[in-house]
Amino acid sequence: MKLNRISWTTFFLLSLSLISLAVWLKFNYPQLTFTNFSVDRTQAVAIAQEHLRANGYADPGEFQAVAVFNMDELMDRYMQKTVGFDGLSRFIKEHDFDLFYWRVRFFKEKEKEGFNYIIDSAKGEITGYSHALEDTAARGTIEREEARAQAEAFLTKTFGFDPARYSLGSDLATIRDNRTDYFFSWYKQGVSIPWSALPDSGTGKLIKSVLLTGDEILGFSKNSFLVPEQFNRDLDGRKEWSRNMLLGIMMIILALLTSGIYLILVRQNHLAMHATKKFYFGIMLFSFLLSLTTFFNQFEEILYSYTTTSSLQSFLWRSGINTVIAALFTTVTMLIPGLAGELLHAEASPNQPSGSFRHYIQSTFASRSVSEMIALGYFVCFIMLGIQSLLVKTGQTYLGVWVEYNWVNNFTTAFLPFLAAFTFGFKTSFSEEIMYRLYAINLGKKIFSRFLPGKPGASLIITCLLSSLIWGYAHSGYQIFPMWFRGLEVSCLGLFLSFIYLKYGIIPVIVAHYLFDVFWNCAGFIFGTSKPFYFYSSIGILLLPLMLAAAAFVLNRKETVRPLRWQLNKHQLYNVEVLKAYLNQHQSQFALKSPEQIKGEITSHGWDPAVADVALEGFLGKNIRN
Repeated sequence: MKLNRISWTTFFLLSLSLISLAVWLKFNYPQLTFTNFSVDRTQAVAIAQEHLRANGYADPGEFQAVAVFNMDELMDRYMQKTVGFDGLSRFIKEHDFDLFYWRVRFFKEKEKEGFNYIIDSAKGEITGYSHALEDTAARGTIEREEARAQAEAFLTKTFGFDPARYSLGSDLATIRDNRTDYFFSWYKQGVSIPWSALPDSGTGKLIKSVLLTGDEILGFSKNSFLVPEQFNRDLDGRKEWSRNMLLGIMMIILALLTSGIYLILVRQNHLAMHATKKFYFGIMLFSFLLSLTTFFNQFEEILYSYTTTSSLQSFLWRSGINTVIAALFTTVTMLIPGLAGELLHAEASPNQPSGSFRHYIQSTFASRSVSEMIALGYFVCFIMLGIQSLLVKTGQTYLGVWVEYNWVNNFTTAFLPFLAAFTFGFKTSFSEEIMYRLYAINLGKKIFSRFLPGKPGASLIITCLLSSLIWGYAHSGYQIFPMWFRGLEVSCLGLFLSFIYLKYGIIPVIVAHYLFDVFWNCAGFIFGTSKPFYFYSSIGILLLPLMLAAAAFVLNRKETVRPLRWQLNKHQLYNVEVLKAYLNQHQSQFALKSPEQIKGEITSHGWDPAVADVALEGFLGKNIRN
């Protein structure tokens, strides 16, 4: 549907987008302002290297350094569930707790000895440290009481530790061949957050800890949050439901992909697929190349997971192969439903040209109609944010829902976070909208129209509901607890996107989906405290579709739909002339037959259907299509 004039539906959507944006600002904006990314990777590594030198632990130049961004996910989950976001914010401020931090690791290939640092992303303070030693490494020996006194003195000097405000929690000694390691921890008095009202359910505690041997501090933690065992058991139980649900959803998705392969093989000569295959191969290639950049862009994250017991070269080789395999799988999930979806759309929705890419391939992507569709995608994204905010707020108020915030640091580890966010947004928006809107909706229309003849509205409602539920519960494995609510929330967004797809076509839903995913993965950089590079690059990739819309608006090419024709190679063109000559010589033989009968007879003798179509067009003066 074009937006040449503002319809009541369009006016309603524009108004709703502004209301939705206000709703999001009310409920979600305050939850992003507490993020602080003032310290970047380079600064974090420099702080850790200076600490190594200053304390004489090691020469940083002898070790491989790697840094990843992280957050205390268990603490975040526990506090969100027990005291809510407001309680979490108060706790962080009151106890100077560092929810977001950099992990800096120093290691050597095939050696156990290494150093790990936790560095606060807001102030650059070292809040955690550990020195991994070989079990047989020798150190001086001291008595337990002396070790405890050293630990208390270290915490007092480093973090202003007051023993009167803490209670001893752990007092452990590990006797090794050539040394004795001591571990001490203290619980902060007055900080005890119960998991539930039930007796013996456990409480969350704030602790400081030190690990030492001889006169050396092997590790320390300024603030750690210890969650009770009951919480972990409850969380595992909730995840079990999600795992079972996702297994069923994956089987359905596999069935969809299999049906797509079947359609492509059976209808391989369909002209709609032929006309769009170059476009989809181009999208597939671009997606594949983007996936490969992930290996290099997020190389630090890959390297951080390296265990020094194996060869680094072998580890990187395996990681690279896994990246290629994953990239190939992602591209296949675009190509198969894309080609099958174009085929089904041509048959099930011939009166909705904007519902597939074929319309734009036959005309142009550089028209003002396309620029309007892209602009509409921004308003659709605003509405999605509003819908999500209302659903989550309702769930938090009445259903005990709590939300993870680990998405705000998903791509901070990347060398170029904006490229990581763009890669993620591009791949998810194209693959999921092609699968669940272009392919699934048109497949459903085709199937349910047979079961509900004469009731197109009912079949369409069932189709949109099922495709949205499948899409929604495919997302039920993360972000929001309980996980069934996550599936419900995304299903509601899917129903809204289905409406937009049926009303305005494929472009607005892809743009809206891209913006939605990129926004949430960059929101911490935009609304929290971050480096200018993070802020402006995040704004840039959010404005990228708008730049494309501006280019299409300026070019303003005429949206003239070219006839759908086969594109033949030289060998096929030669065969066309041969077949036309034969048909002209035997006109009487085909005079009483319909074009379909003639084509069927020709192709039954092994002729290429594309050659038969073009030859018949020249012979009969019209184009024969599937």
